[in-house]
Amino acid sequence: MSDIQSLLALQNDDLAIHDLETRLAALEPRIRELDARRQRIVDTIERQSGMVAGEEKKQAFLRDKIQEHRGLIDRNQAQLDAVKTMRQATAAAAQMEQAKKIVAGEESDLLALSRKLEELRGVLTAAKKDLEACEAEQAAARTEVAAERATIDGALRRRRRGGRRRRRRSRPRSARAMTGSATRSASSWSCRSPRSRAARATPRSRCSAGMR
Repeated sequence: MSDIQSLLALQNDDLAIHDLETRLAALEPRIRELDARRQRIVDTIERQSGMVAGEEKKQAFLRDKIQEHRGLIDRNQAQLDAVKTMRQATAAAAQMEQAKKIVAGEESDLLALSRKLEELRGVLTAAKKDLEACEAEQAAARTEVAAERATIDGALRRRRRGGRRRRRRSRPRSARAMTGSATRSASSWSCRSPRSRAARATPRSRCSAGMR
């Protein structure tokens, strides 16, 4: 394999390693997105659970008040049945009518509260189902990502080993090429030097001979 081919092979290794590292890094956002999605659902469940608990307390309070006021109506009715004067009858009837109005208003509030609770519980139930689905998806994704990560890690190790082997092979070749070039240059210089010295010496010799 020539030096150019070795260089191209090393470049291909670098590109392949970069691609594998990019694929490996792309696996993490998927897991982070699922984690963030799960957290949002958990937050919704906690919020809805708190709202449901608060509305249930209001519902229980209203039921107790309705029961209390109905008892007041029954007592007023008993008093009305037992009165002996018109004045007492009028007072008992007024109290009973007021209690009935209070109960009617409370029952209306209780009905509206019950509808609101039904909606809140529906949202809570849906959020719990979403959480179950998200956790199932999360588990499947983690398994898939782990398998893909193992595959990519294996490919990375093979590529890196191959790149190191090719670099080790290419270095001696370059070194030999440099050494050979230096040797040829030295040999050429040594071959030229005697002739050059002889050429420089020749005129002097001729001059010396003329003088003699």
